[in-house]
Amino acid sequence: MEALEPLNPARISKLESLSYKELHARIKLHILDLLQHDFEQLAALMYRHDVSESRFNKALQLPNDNQRADDIATLVIEREKQKIATRLAYAKQKAKTIDKTPDDTK
Repeated sequence: MEALEPLNPARISKLESLSYKELHARIKLHILDLLQHDFEQLAALMYRHDVSESRFNKALQLPNDNQRADDIATLVIEREKQKIATRLAYAKQKAKTIDKTPDDTK
């Protein structure tokens, strides 16, 4: 098994081939590093990804950095999945609106 490395933004297109477990592990590794070395950057990333502040703060109350990083990684993935679902729903709604013919609106 190859050594696990944090996510590299330059190689983001390769994320499609990651399993949930591997994606979670890589995000967790990055978050763990930020928890230990750059909390300000971690907080900024949570804000940028629109992670629930209350859930983030709750995760920070866990007893150790490993548990905190695990929970925060889950929060990030859940939030990104929500954003994808919202975009898909919006795109479907927009497509329905565009597909309407003048006869459909009567």
